Amino acid sequence: MNFKEIVNAFYSPTCVVSVKKQGEGYGEIRIVDGNAKYIEMIDMRIKQEPEKVVGGNEAVFVPNSLYTNYFPHNRSFEDICFKAAVKKTEMHTYAHLNNIDVWFDIYAMPLDYEDGDICYCTYTTKLNTNADSILDTVNVSQTSNDVLKTCINLHKADNLKDAMKNVISEIRQICNAEGCTLLLMNYDEERYSIMATDYVPGSSIRRVTTFTDFYDIANSWEKMIGDEGDCIIIKDADDMEYVKNVNNPWYLTLVEAGVKSVVLFPLRQGNELLGFMWAVNFDTDKTKRIKETLELATFFIASHIARYKVLKKLNHMSYTDALTGLPNRFACADYVSNLISFKDTFAVVSVDLNNFKSINDTLGFDAGNSVLTEITKRWKTVTENIDPGLNIYIARISGDEFYLVISGYNGEEELRTIIDCYSEALGEKMTLEGYDLFVTGGFGYAEYPRDADNADTLISHANAAMYQIKKANSSEHVLKFTSDLLKDEQLLEVESTIRTALENETVYFNLQPQYDMNHKLRGFEVLARMKDSGGNNVSPGEFVPVAEKVGLIDLVDGMVFKKAGKFFGELIKKTDQNITLSINASVRHLMKSDFLDEIKNMMESYEIPADRLEVEITESIMIDSEKALQRIEELKNMGLMIAIDDFGTGYSSLSYLNRFPANLLKIDKAFIDEMNKSDSSRQYVSEIISIGHVMGFEVISEGVEEDEQLETLKEIGCDYIQGYLWGKPLSEEDARKLVLNEN
Repeated sequence: MNFKEIVNAFYSPTCVVSVKKQGEGYGEIRIVDGNAKYIEMIDMRIKQEPEKVVGGNEAVFVPNSLYTNYFPHNRSFEDICFKAAVKKTEMHTYAHLNNIDVWFDIYAMPLDYEDGDICYCTYTTKLNTNADSILDTVNVSQTSNDVLKTCINLHKADNLKDAMKNVISEIRQICNAEGCTLLLMNYDEERYSIMATDYVPGSSIRRVTTFTDFYDIANSWEKMIGDEGDCIIIKDADDMEYVKNVNNPWYLTLVEAGVKSVVLFPLRQGNELLGFMWAVNFDTDKTKRIKETLELATFFIASHIARYKVLKKLNHMSYTDALTGLPNRFACADYVSNLISFKDTFAVVSVDLNNFKSINDTLGFDAGNSVLTEITKRWKTVTENIDPGLNIYIARISGDEFYLVISGYNGEEELRTIIDCYSEALGEKMTLEGYDLFVTGGFGYAEYPRDADNADTLISHANAAMYQIKKANSSEHVLKFTSDLLKDEQLLEVESTIRTALENETVYFNLQPQYDMNHKLRGFEVLARMKDSGGNNVSPGEFVPVAEKVGLIDLVDGMVFKKAGKFFGELIKKTDQNITLSINASVRHLMKSDFLDEIKNMMESYEIPADRLEVEITESIMIDSEKALQRIEELKNMGLMIAIDDFGTGYSSLSYLNRFPANLLKIDKAFIDEMNKSDSSRQYVSEIISIGHVMGFEVISEGVEEDEQLETLKEIGCDYIQGYLWGKPLSEEDARKLVLNEN
């Protein structure tokens, strides 16, 4: 038979494959000949990846060669050729190669010709980069319809893990398999987790979680599949023998578990291997359909798993201090609130290190970071050696501030003894870069419910005790909260300064420009500023927290709104520039009954269109109350834009983001500062931007101060930036000049 003449009749890359019959199975599989397009494909492979071809750079296509001379060993390919050539079954299937993100439409047609025990078929591959057309190709089969109907439920799910359990159950039933499992890999921690699994009732198959060191077995599957393979198929004794030879540890677990057949697919998103999905013990006559089912299922499921892992990373990042690995202020606030719900006595201890700034100034920030990590290590050791009946929670709040949350103690005396243990561990000598350091700190504590009945007040009272003991500058480092500490002189002094500034209208504003990535002005964020009675500027870091604490922040905001609104209204009227004014609203101010009227009056008085005004809401408001969410919805209905400030620093954003009526996410400066220090930090920012875009939000990054940061943000798709690189906070006059120049 003239095989060359046969393959030349095909338009797509096609070869003739020979399969040697061997009992009920098969032996050698060879590529007998190919048309020009198929041979060109092999030649391209030899050029680009000679290390994967027998003979390397010197290799050429030789008719009637073993297929493994040019391609990796692939049981799926062999099964298709065996069924077409030997069983005389017309085969049509498809394969998805994640490493190059393409689909192949595959046709294998039997030839009515045999040479002794050698049987033949044609094998045609049609390259396709469009998954939709592949689905259209197979849409006539029940396979694609069943899988699509099942996986569409993932898009509607509020809880992905619960939805995935239902999907895996339905996939198992579609495959008519005894079991189906979805396993996720954590390569950093060298462990796996079962996200979902389903077995027929009464199944005797031993579960993978009962085997020790199963991570190592799961980790071996990637090598078995290879860069170009799509799956692992075990359907008969020959396949099982093959696994026994190439991966004996897995073979032993399969036998022990009672598994007789397997189709296993990797879950990939881009170049990342997320885990594996498999079905076991099915009708092997339907292996092809089961392979197609799992291949389609993994294609759809992988994107949902990838998003799930991103959210988990962001959760961890939002709740964990990057330097020490301790819980951060948001995690601690949740922990304290949760303890309060149980109504049991506990204490919050606020700790602030003494003279930590001098360590950073003299030895550098790296040395300061080393001190913080050493303190964390010491306190963890104290916690490990303490009475197991006690519960100690340690959190890092900011630079040199920590909280200890202590519960399970018996009385004031034991509580004080516990705090002293941490104070003493802190004070032990620390040697760093040849210097002996003795670090001390102020420890102030307050108890629930004696000193406060809610989390915010309890923490505030612990801070008040800490500030007082630091102010005393004595050899005593621990102080219990008492009510007279609330009459703090410094707080009263700042409060008086704020009241005077409000009376004299010396509260004013600066404007920090925001730009798109092509350096076109988007608008300005309004920043509150204040001068004291002597005309000296008061730091926002000093007056804003006090204004919030004593209930004056809404008055400060209100004065800033009026002054900034008047300026902005005149500016856009004069220049007709399409720019935005972004104002910050505190929770207290937002929830005032007349807040909406205040905003309406501002827009009407200064002729500011609603779509030119943006209200920035701190991310934490999303968990404050449904009433706050309703208020934001009302602002949105008025036509205003809503921005979520400091996004990524609070867990709540991940669970409420879907229904939060925002237009813009602002990525906190802390993330931008760390972005170019490691691949993972860059990836975190990239993932935040991607999630924002998926949710329909634009994204702006705050605190951009370096050209390298700008270039990275351009590469990963950020929409806008704000920071000293392109614009420091400006006075009214400088902001006016900037807009006129833009005009």
